Amino acid sequence: MGEGSRGRRIISLVVLVLALSGTPALAVSPANEPFERTWARTDQPVAEGQINRTWMWGPAAFTELMNEPYGETPEAARGVQYFDKSRMEITDPTSDPNSIWHVTNGLLVVEMVTGRIQTGAVSFEDAEPAMVNVAGDAGDPNGPTYTTMHQLLEQAPHDAGQTITSRLDRAAQATDDPGLAVHGVTAAELVPETNHRVASIFWDFMISDGLVYGFDGYTEDRLFQNPFYATGFPISEAYWATIQVAGTSTDVLLQCFERRCLTYTPGNDDGWQVEAGNVGRHYYEWRHGSVQIPTSGDVRVTDVFFDPVDEGDRSGEYVTIQNFDPYPVDLTGWTLTDEGPRATYVVPPFVFQPGASLRIYNCTGADTLTELYTGRCSAWWNNDGDIASLFTATGTLVSQYEY
Repeated sequence: MGEGSRGRRIISLVVLVLALSGTPALAVSPANEPFERTWARTDQPVAEGQINRTWMWGPAAFTELMNEPYGETPEAARGVQYFDKSRMEITDPTSDPNSIWHVTNGLLVVEMVTGRIQTGAVSFEDAEPAMVNVAGDAGDPNGPTYTTMHQLLEQAPHDAGQTITSRLDRAAQATDDPGLAVHGVTAAELVPETNHRVASIFWDFMISDGLVYGFDGYTEDRLFQNPFYATGFPISEAYWATIQVAGTSTDVLLQCFERRCLTYTPGNDDGWQVEAGNVGRHYYEWRHGSVQIPTSGDVRVTDVFFDPVDEGDRSGEYVTIQNFDPYPVDLTGWTLTDEGPRATYVVPPFVFQPGASLRIYNCTGADTLTELYTGRCSAWWNNDGDIASLFTATGTLVSQYEY
């Protein structure tokens, strides 16, 4: 270390795995034409960068077409395919293929909240409600789970137009927080079938217009031809909760419906304030076991802080990396090296959440979701210029950052 400063970057070179597609391992195309058409309506504009908007299914499926038991179908099973946000299914192959209901979203939230796996129109297998976080980081010990929502199914609806200021904890206790009124979210549409009101921010989203893709290409239309197509009916009221997002405590409004849970994060960028939770992945892991997390993806070195002397910490060098994929990436065994290399850091068991940023610090400290420590306290990054190189566990170069 010596004279130097943050921001002396000259070149930032990103070498992406998977031929610059940004698509991680286990990315699977929709299994058939009806699934493809259903996915494309809302998500092809996002995938092709035509609009900045939340995914309704995800960039790709993470399973092939698979059969799950369903008693009323000809073979007592129906073909399904899992996406991050939901599950596509065709229960009646003889139904009108042009109907929006030919392909349906699974009632995944109902099953996880009640602990009853549906195996036919009126047949179920008993399980336990899913002790899985509805939103935010999987490891957050305090966020509401589907088990939390199980205790709220019979709660009375909010009054019409009531400003929503209820804050929910993991134990299903709701307290009033008047400060949340600043967000202006109110109780809107009452759904008599379930006796719950849809929060105004979610109702506006469910009836919104936007860019969609169909037989005639791109056009402006309702995102959902029926407001409840993607979500189903609400099975809870909407509640605010403090949840961990990439390790940071964040106020998020959440509401669970039969088929999805929606979240509203006021601090997110436009187009991403209302999002659909990763119900498809949550359900798959609850019912079928863990999904293999991709071990490569669009992860980039975005900064090297090579001279922290002015901040009084001679061992405080760090490298910033970011996950640009909409998927988690398993960084276990990845390596970070300098140009020499003078040193190599091997990442311990660590799952990098989508969109998250991570600093890898020189020297010692407590590893967290946003900070890792090399344990090496001598100078690492050259003040006169260096190259930070990031490799997967198999030795594939993923990203280089030169300054």
